[in-house]
Amino acid sequence: MYEILVVDDSVLDIDCILFLIDKYKLPLHAATAVNGQEALKQLQTPGKHFDILFTDIKMPLMDGLELSRETRRLSPDTRIIIFSGYNDFEYAKTAITIGVQDYLMKPIVPADFAATVNRLTAAIEEDGRQAEQTRKRSRLLKSHLLLLSVNNCLSREDMDALPENYSHLMLVECDEEFFSQEGIDFQEKLESLLPFSFDYLNLYPTRSLLFIRESNEPRYKKEAYLLSAAQTIALSAQEEYGRKCYITFDRLPERAAISRVYQRLEKKMETRFFFPERTCLLPDSSAQSVVASGHISMDILTDDLKLKDYSSLNQHLQEIFDSLKDEKTHSLIYVKYCFTELMKEITGSLPPSDRPDLVGLAERIYASSNITELIGMTEALAEQLTARPDSLEKDNLKIEQIKQYIYRNYAEPLTLDEIASAFYLSPNYLCSVFKKETGCNLIKFINDYRLQRARVLLTTTGMKVHMIAETVGFKNTSYFCQRFRDYYGESPESCRQKETRL
Repeated sequence: MYEILVVDDSVLDIDCILFLIDKYKLPLHAATAVNGQEALKQLQTPGKHFDILFTDIKMPLMDGLELSRETRRLSPDTRIIIFSGYNDFEYAKTAITIGVQDYLMKPIVPADFAATVNRLTAAIEEDGRQAEQTRKRSRLLKSHLLLLSVNNCLSREDMDALPENYSHLMLVECDEEFFSQEGIDFQEKLESLLPFSFDYLNLYPTRSLLFIRESNEPRYKKEAYLLSAAQTIALSAQEEYGRKCYITFDRLPERAAISRVYQRLEKKMETRFFFPERTCLLPDSSAQSVVASGHISMDILTDDLKLKDYSSLNQHLQEIFDSLKDEKTHSLIYVKYCFTELMKEITGSLPPSDRPDLVGLAERIYASSNITELIGMTEALAEQLTARPDSLEKDNLKIEQIKQYIYRNYAEPLTLDEIASAFYLSPNYLCSVFKKETGCNLIKFINDYRLQRARVLLTTTGMKVHMIAETVGFKNTSYFCQRFRDYYGESPESCRQKETRL
């Protein structure tokens, strides 16, 4: 239904128009006013919008031409029809300059009125379709640019094409396929749940990324919002969809850092395999990883050790060393206790045959005379860990075999657990090694290959789009089309038509 405002100082003429709307079953919901000022008040009502203004010219207080000018100012897309018993060219000429769509003479010819309304509603509908297509193209372009930025495929100049400035990235991941099914509805749910504006990018069926837009909120307050939002997302996914989601986020210092921050979030997300009870994985910042409420937090070091990420381990150890050297309020006993905890963590990751005697180690720590000795002892222990050969499991791992397995089975609903099981590996170890050896996330590799195979089928066969989606491993056709548009910047049908023309 379309909203129409009928304005005339003659109640009889208004009743006539209402009768014609009912007689011709026109898709109109009508409001009325008996003069221009009364009509203007309705036009100014917050949240009220009229698709059509149907007004007489000669009226007390405010005539139809002045009302039309005000309507055009307040609501540029409202269609205006003027009707009058005055057959005066000057009125018609003024109406044209205002942007009136039609001019009908009194007495109204019923068929002319119906034809005019039908023509205007058809134009409104067409404008709506075009506006929606424009919005879709805009969303498609933005999603494509965001995807390219995540994959580090945009130059600094191209980054300027992004229409928004972002302060943070938030990564949301699920163990099973979610964002290709209920997750489409979940996106709308997020928009109603979260207290800030964001752009949403689905990366693949198990992972989505939120680009949090800049706001005037202080940074500390924004990050408090984000932590609360992460908890809200996890709770909503569990309660309403029965899915466990993991969320992590981090600050985005500049647009050019999107890929770098995303990789950091990926790394943090990998720790969920070791800490399945955590749903909100806090970002790694020196304030959180080094000192928390006056105590050193071991969480980040535990993550590094379990992930065998010795580069990060050394970096975080250095942060802790710097913090302890700069901190003058801790007692000597507390500092030595902290180093004992650090070395216990590192020692626990060494093979039993290489582990030093903990009692003797503790005695050396408490006998030390300065912090430099403690740092040297810890660094020597960490070097033992980083210098030892990689495990036999890694030596035997053949990344090429994993790729071949994907090439053979990409049409099946591959899961991380399934692939890991096929190669007798832990899911986390598989992810870490695959990323290190190929530079690509394993799940992204699978989905990119599926989309590449889909493009080949589109351009070399006459298969229907829904059949291609199923053939390359996508259960949901609309989700497949969305992912294809994000990846290639065009729809599957457009891709096929373009290739056919070449």
